[in-house]
Amino acid sequence: MYHKSRGILLRKTKLSGGEYILKILTLEFGIRSYFGRTSKQMKNKYLPLSIVELTGYHQAKKTIYSLKEYETSPPLRDVYQNIYKSNVLIFINEILNNVIQEEESNPEKYYFLENKIKELENNSFDSNFHLIFLIQLTSFLGFEPDTSGEGTYYDFAEGEFTSKTPTHSHFFDEKESVLFKSIYEAGFESNSKLTLSNQTRKRGLQIMITYYRYHTEMRELKSLPVLEMIFN
Repeated sequence: MYHKSRGILLRKTKLSGGEYILKILTLEFGIRSYFGRTSKQMKNKYLPLSIVELTGYHQAKKTIYSLKEYETSPPLRDVYQNIYKSNVLIFINEILNNVIQEEESNPEKYYFLENKIKELENNSFDSNFHLIFLIQLTSFLGFEPDTSGEGTYYDFAEGEFTSKTPTHSHFFDEKESVLFKSIYEAGFESNSKLTLSNQTRKRGLQIMITYYRYHTEMRELKSLPVLEMIFN
């Protein structure tokens, strides 16, 4: 029995025989793994965060499915050729592999990711894209921050601003809290824009990574040093 779906390629793993296992976030089924073909033409389509139309063969009790059809739709180019976009794409890809685990369909999250990939591909490069992406993604992961309160420090253990210094270490200091709120507003309020120096942008990324690591089991990010170097 065959099934069709749109999907986003999260990871490819090469096997000893030359085959690939493709980890794909599908619109219809959530995360699924497929055997990828080994031809040169197909390998060129197994690029990070490719948006694809696929037809797979459903086999009972199998955890890795066979592919009948796999086509990029639409094909992406600029995100792989532009050095800034490509490094942001690799960073986002690594983030997603760390934080998206579910096996069930989530159309709202899927379309958010597909649209953000298309935005990165089609629009002029925005040096704050990765910060906006990270803060917006929190609403689909269950830990969108509440920045509506008053206070000097953002306590991300309690999820609120506070006027008193928390007794634990899971909070942002005064400057960090202002920056964190600015990133949030740029991500969720249409009339808010983010204008940052390279140094402040780097600090903003460190803040967002700290926030993610508290709320997830995110491992060390190999792409992070390269991304920071690119923006310096």
